[in-house]
Amino acid sequence: MAKVKVMRPIFRPEAEDGFVLYPYHIFHLRLFYKRLGMKDRVFDYFAYVDLYRLGAERGDDFIELEEWEVDEKHLMGPLVDYEEAEKKAFESAIIWGNSRVVSWWLPRIEVVRHERAYKVFWLYERDGEKLIMDSLDGKEYSLDAMTGKDGRRCKGPFCR
Repeated sequence: MAKVKVMRPIFRPEAEDGFVLYPYHIFHLRLFYKRLGMKDRVFDYFAYVDLYRLGAERGDDFIELEEWEVDEKHLMGPLVDYEEAEKKAFESAIIWGNSRVVSWWLPRIEVVRHERAYKVFWLYERDGEKLIMDSLDGKEYSLDAMTGKDGRRCKGPFCR
């Protein structure tokens, strides 16, 4: 058994058969921009770095986390280490920040908070079809379509 932090689920199927925990690293970054002849600017940036596909999404805030004790078979292992995740978060923050302010310098970046957390994907069956649901947006995916067992190309959040 392992104690892990999960992003608090918003959506849940009526009856789930299990779940998969998908790895992320969440960053709250503060960007400090120097500007010539103008007041310096400070921005807060929240980056959600996918530790499986090394993508980064911008968030509005630091999502609420819960601590769960789970069997390790439910955890997807990260393919990205902390240094790579931090670099991706910084890159994402700089691109976003540079679109909002004109400065001759790259910003100084401070990590205010960071957490390894997992997104919950619910596994369940409905009308004989195996499904998986994203706990944050409620989207459903066919497990057979995602794994390619239906003879088509894999599509869904776990495909590479």
